[in-house]
Amino acid sequence: MSADSFRLMILSDTHGQLPREVARACEGADHIIHAGDVGGDGILPELESMAPVTVVCGNVDRADLAPVRARLRLGGWRILVQHIVWRGGGPSGEVRDLLSGEEADLVVFGHTHEPLCRREGGTVLCNPGSCGQRRFSLPRSYAEAALSADEGRFRTFGLAAGGTADILYDQKFPFGG
Repeated sequence: MSADSFRLMILSDTHGQLPREVARACEGADHIIHAGDVGGDGILPELESMAPVTVVCGNVDRADLAPVRARLRLGGWRILVQHIVWRGGGPSGEVRDLLSGEEADLVVFGHTHEPLCRREGGTVLCNPGSCGQRRFSLPRSYAEAALSADEGRFRTFGLAAGGTADILYDQKFPFGG
């Protein structure tokens, strides 16, 4: 990560569990995004002790936990965060409508528990997967982004046995459309 980049940790679907290796990875971050389904009262205070946190409400969270959607600007990137974004292999109609009205360089989401990072048009779509208890046959995972004025580097880490984290995806996308 270069000295002029912004280090963003991206989590989702913790469902009441924040693995130690994920907490350690969040230390020293410039900002943490949690894309919903927090599922426990102790997780947000722990994350907030490490860095500023943006969180949205997931479908298993109390409605008063956070807003359903958040927009923010970090490292020059316009970011939209919403728990449920993906329907039928792509962004939902609701999200496409949101993006047509107010552009975003990065959309962060969760819900599917399946890690994904790809670019559609000028927008990077990032789902860090679930770092909580393993569900389905999907890996437990989280993501890190290094955002700069030129590009974003997105790495998704899978949690392996023994507390190690293996890189599942390592992708760079140019900033903007």
